[in-house]
Amino acid sequence: MFDNLSATLSSSMINYPISDSSLPFSDYIARSRAIIAERRAAFSLFETEGQALDPTTIIDANSPFELRPSTSTQGRIKYGALLIHGLLDCPFSLLDIGQRLQKEGILSRAIVLPGHGTVPQDLLQVSYHDWLQAVRYGVESLKREVDHIFLVGYSTGAALSVYQALQDKHVQGIILLSPAIRIKAPVDIVVGWHQVMKTISRNSLAWVCQEREIDYAKYKSVALNPVNQVTKLTMVLRELRQHRPLHTPMLMIISHEDETISSHHAIDFFSSQHHENSSLLLYTAGDQSFSDPRILPRRSHYPELSINHFSHVSIPFSPDNRHYGQNGDYVHASRPRSNEVFYGAYNRIEEKLYDSLYQAGVIKRRRLELTYNPDFNFMAEKILHFIMTSK
Repeated sequence: MFDNLSATLSSSMINYPISDSSLPFSDYIARSRAIIAERRAAFSLFETEGQALDPTTIIDANSPFELRPSTSTQGRIKYGALLIHGLLDCPFSLLDIGQRLQKEGILSRAIVLPGHGTVPQDLLQVSYHDWLQAVRYGVESLKREVDHIFLVGYSTGAALSVYQALQDKHVQGIILLSPAIRIKAPVDIVVGWHQVMKTISRNSLAWVCQEREIDYAKYKSVALNPVNQVTKLTMVLRELRQHRPLHTPMLMIISHEDETISSHHAIDFFSSQHHENSSLLLYTAGDQSFSDPRILPRRSHYPELSINHFSHVSIPFSPDNRHYGQNGDYVHASRPRSNEVFYGAYNRIEEKLYDSLYQAGVIKRRRLELTYNPDFNFMAEKILHFIMTSK
């Protein structure tokens, strides 16, 4: 699928503007937008289903952004949040949360992780060290302007947030959404199979899967290298935590039925951290009870919206999100009250299996991944309360 890229995209490493900690964030945004505009312009496969989009919409979604509170003065701002997206995603993933924080007087900045926001091929050469450097740059940029720094990390961004908090005492708190503490077993099996086949065949099996790119805010094709980088990052984190305790309070938000990462390992990680100001918001379709009073189970079954449970990707998105919300422009956005679909935590393999059963008439409804969080407002209030009360 990507053979035609060789003539249009340079194979050289991209010079991401993350090495100079003194670089103004406005310059970081401008340079990143230039990179994204150049790389996306050369890649014709990024498209939406049956509709043309203004290129500015695509560049805006994939670029870093800053949301300054309207009440800010010329002096320092009390609270600042660094928004860190996940694997295959882009800064748009945390725009809804950033806008909510901005309304409450919190300076919110979103970075783009190297290899993201452009074309899937750009993930073939990156290392998790590049992602860590981007996080460090973002934190340093906030230190110049705010008194209290919080990290809001989604999926891989959550793992990067934990790493940064272990290294930097200036991080006041971390908000972990669908945290990639451990990748779920089926993903591990697929990656392991590719590694074995690569060794046997001596060919470069660079891709776990290659698909048509119909989502301007997320890669659909999955390269093997970034998945390996996430695995390496989680292994480094486990090693670090054995020698360096995490003293930073955390708010973890996760779906018990998460189809991508292991919710059980995430809960175990939370339980091993004993900060009294930490809390866990656990979305679950079943009855769950815990002896730890810091864990709050909350219903994720919404039959009136055809929702069985919450997916990995649904957590950070509002029902009003212009792309993934109930009336979003994404072709697979979860439409409410559909009589043909149940939405939930379904991975690509499960979706295809259920689709086959549906086509054969075995089941009456297809199963699709949920793309938004119907409980977004409650979750946002929990995030705001955590930031405002952390010590």
